[in-house]
Amino acid sequence: MTYTAFDYSVFPLFILYMVLSVFGTYVTIKMYMKWRERKVKSPLYLTLVFTCLTLAMIVAGIGLAEAIITGYYKEVYRFSLPFAFSMIVLADIFFYIFLDELTNRGRKGFIPFIIIGTVIIVLLFLPWNWWGVPSQDYAGKLNIRLYSTSAVVVYSYVIYITLAIVCHKSRQQADEKVTRFGLLLLFYAMISFMLFFVMFIADTLMIVLYKHPGYSIYVYIAWIFAVIFVVLTYFSLEMPNWLVKRIKKEE
Repeated sequence: MTYTAFDYSVFPLFILYMVLSVFGTYVTIKMYMKWRERKVKSPLYLTLVFTCLTLAMIVAGIGLAEAIITGYYKEVYRFSLPFAFSMIVLADIFFYIFLDELTNRGRKGFIPFIIIGTVIIVLLFLPWNWWGVPSQDYAGKLNIRLYSTSAVVVYSYVIYITLAIVCHKSRQQADEKVTRFGLLLLFYAMISFMLFFVMFIADTLMIVLYKHPGYSIYVYIAWIFAVIFVVLTYFSLEMPNWLVKRIKKEE
């Protein structure tokens, strides 16, 4: 079995993974504390969302750590990629439950949504994705990576577009300026995460169509959008007092 040599130009991405993992853990703990304080379900579901996304970043970072230490993208790295995408699918499921909690309209589609998510997770772990495998090793063979990652994007978009629409409509109906601003931040957070997926699809296209080794500029742009998503989501749900005072002062 051959391995692709680690490109040390990717090392800044490993640092970014570690920073995001720490921040994601912090946000997850804060959301958990908010749930314990208020005893309402919405913060609990968002705690589970952030738990999944933080696990995705931690495991992806561990995969890159193996590559940095050994000099090659090896077995841990190859497991980390489908695992990270699977955690995103699981986060989507908890986002679906969160959306149902807000709108009370998604219960009929819950079981089909879980079944589809399970199928996508299985698809991500199939060997024909060739995660981390040199392109010359699977040249001319079945390659489903573009389809599996596209499935994750489409699946996620169902949630994020719907939640963005709900935020937009709820903002128009809200009376308090602080609530409207929080919904606006959550709306932009959904847009940011959708752009995150667009960048990963662009990177996958570079790999599949142009034999790029991966980790193109699109991956770095993707994680910029991920940072924006985490920050906006956190501020929309745990708005600091200084921001609340500023918003009220402008009324």
